[in-house]
Amino acid sequence: MIDDDDAQRPLPVVLKPVDDELLSSWLERHAAYYGVSGPFFAKWLMLGTRNLSLLDHRLGLTQVARLSEKLRCDPIALIAMTFIDTPARSAELICRNRAPQICRSCAERHAREGASGAVPKHWRKVWRITCPACGAPLSDTNERPDAGETLRDTSPFARVWKEAVAGEAIIERFLQGDVSFDYSPIALMRALLVHTWRPCGANGREPAAGWALGAIFPEFDNLARPIKRRINHAAVAALPISLRPALLAGVARTIASPAILDAVRDETSLRGRRAFERLCETARLEAQTTKESH
Repeated sequence: MIDDDDAQRPLPVVLKPVDDELLSSWLERHAAYYGVSGPFFAKWLMLGTRNLSLLDHRLGLTQVARLSEKLRCDPIALIAMTFIDTPARSAELICRNRAPQICRSCAERHAREGASGAVPKHWRKVWRITCPACGAPLSDTNERPDAGETLRDTSPFARVWKEAVAGEAIIERFLQGDVSFDYSPIALMRALLVHTWRPCGANGREPAAGWALGAIFPEFDNLARPIKRRINHAAVAALPISLRPALLAGVARTIASPAILDAVRDETSLRGRRAFERLCETARLEAQTTKESH
C-alpha cells in the first residue's frame, strides 16, 4: 500500500516491464502490486489525469519527468512504451480501448515470470495477426482462454492465412520506411472497406450491398452484412478480428498485382465506386510522397 507520505519519494519497488509493454499496462501492474486502483495510482503520481490509458497516446513533459522520478527510469524508455511516436498515417490503426487480440503463449509466459496481465503494444495494432515476439498466431480476446485456438483456427478466412501474414509484413515494411510500394498498404486497407454496391444482385436485377473487399473474397459480404454498421472504411480499427485475415490478404494481393484494383472498381457502383477511386488515388499519392521524402 502507498500513502501520501510516499508522494515525494521514488517507489521502493519498480517492476520490470515485459518486451514492448504499454505504459498504461506497466502502471496498472504497479497499482496492483501496491494494492491500489489505477485511478488512485494516477492521482497519487500527480499525472493530471486519472485515466492511465490516456498516457499511451498523450504524454507531456511534466508527466514524463514525474514518472521518470517516481519509477526511476529513463524518460526515453518511457516514451517508447507509448504510441506517441507512431506515424500519423497509422494512428487510426491503433485500438484505444480493450486490446482485441492476445498472444496466449506470451500471456502464459508473462504470468510465469510474475508479470500477469501485461499488455504489449502489438496487441492493440490492427494490422497484427501474429506475435512479433514469438511468431505465434494471435487469438481473439473474446475466445475462452482455455480453448487453445488462435485466429488461424477460428477465422472464416483461415484458408488465406499465408496471404494475410504477407499483408501484415507488407504493412510493417511500409511503416518502417520501405519505399518500394506503388500504393500505401494502409490507404488500401481503407479502400477495400468501402461500402459499395455490386452491379446486380442474386436475382440479376437489383444491386447488392457489399464492400470493395467482397469483389476479391465474395464470402466477405455475407459475413459482414449482419454487422454492417461496424465495418466502415473510416474506422478500420472497428473491423472484427475474425475478418482481419481477409483484409490483410486483400492488401497482399493488390500490392502484388495492382491490376486487381481495376477489377474491384468494375465490381462496384454508385457512391462506392467514387469513394473507392478516391482512396486508391490517395494510396498512390501516399506511396509517392513516402518515396520522395527519402
